[in-house]
Amino acid sequence: MPGGRRLTIVQYAGDMREAALRLSSGGQETYRGQNYTVSHVEGLARRLESVTTITLRTEERFDTVLPSGMRAIGAGFNEEFDAGAAIPLVEVTKPDLLILHLPSTPLIHWARRKRVRTLMLLADSFSRSSLRRWAANMLLARQLNSQSFDVVANHGRRASQQLVAMGVDPAKVIAWDYPPFHSPAQRPAKSAPGDPAHLLYVGLLIPAKGIDDLIGAVKRLHQRGSRVTLDIIGGGGGGERLTGLIQHAGLDGHVRLVGQVPNKEIIDRMAQADLVVVPSRHEYSEGMPLTIYEAYCSRTPLIASDHPMFRGNVVDGESGLVFPAGDSHALADKISRALGDHRLYAALSENGAAAWEKLQLPVKWHELVDRWISGDAESRAWLRAHSMAPERAAA
Repeated sequence: MPGGRRLTIVQYAGDMREAALRLSSGGQETYRGQNYTVSHVEGLARRLESVTTITLRTEERFDTVLPSGMRAIGAGFNEEFDAGAAIPLVEVTKPDLLILHLPSTPLIHWARRKRVRTLMLLADSFSRSSLRRWAANMLLARQLNSQSFDVVANHGRRASQQLVAMGVDPAKVIAWDYPPFHSPAQRPAKSAPGDPAHLLYVGLLIPAKGIDDLIGAVKRLHQRGSRVTLDIIGGGGGGERLTGLIQHAGLDGHVRLVGQVPNKEIIDRMAQADLVVVPSRHEYSEGMPLTIYEAYCSRTPLIASDHPMFRGNVVDGESGLVFPAGDSHALADKISRALGDHRLYAALSENGAAAWEKLQLPVKWHELVDRWISGDAESRAWLRAHSMAPERAAA
């Protein structure tokens, strides 16, 4: 990979400074693939003229050069911020290569105006719930079809197909994934749940992720006389709100807020549970949740909402049970069905292995980034061969 290039990476959240220092001192990952991605970016800093990561949402402002040579900038923005305020931070790094992890209109306009070669590297879905959202998506697609954006990548095949449906040139769109750090083959399938049954949720503690709906479902199950418990793993705020919700539902002692745990423990905790629940509402911008991969690897049956990005990845009655997002009554019914039908329970556990295999993609995050940075003829041909264009042509 050639040196003499200045790469700037802009992301919404995720303190790169903190993560790099924690991992280099032997600390634990907080999500799947964190060490893999952080190590690769720090490796780029040793090969290119400069590598800067800019994180928009951080608790404080900072600008530091890490031991690897990577420069980490924290913008110090809160939840309500204008991404245009990040432009001066990008400009000061003088990039000739730019990776955007968020579809920010001001940053897209800046990249086009400055003619900076840009990789849009997403893990997002795009709602079409209103005419306004549809129009915004069409405008975004038109912007991403400009010459500055030679690759527009999204996490997972379905999320990438959505970009093509919006109007992004399929020859630019690439579905990516992380390497498989675990496999369902490492555990036997399950035959029946325990009693009392133990449910597990892993994710952000916000309503859009469906955690409120899951607590509501547990309340309804208790009202029906079902013996279930729920562990909630996650951070990022919201614990105090959920504590009140749990108390109001009369579920003290039945629903436990665990907090954050090292990512290496997640699959083991899932394996110890009887059901893993991923209840995301449609308004949450999912790409392809890592918890679905992890649930399949744990061999614990999965219950998921009908979020558009889960469609085809979780098949109702085959690789999991699917309920209408936001409907706690329907979720309670699905939980009851999974726990009450041992033949179905065993089939869901067994079928998770094939569902995991179906999710695997040939393009891994590190090779996508390296090929794009290289930009030579061979890499350009490789990127196009792995784009959505061949699939689109076949369809």
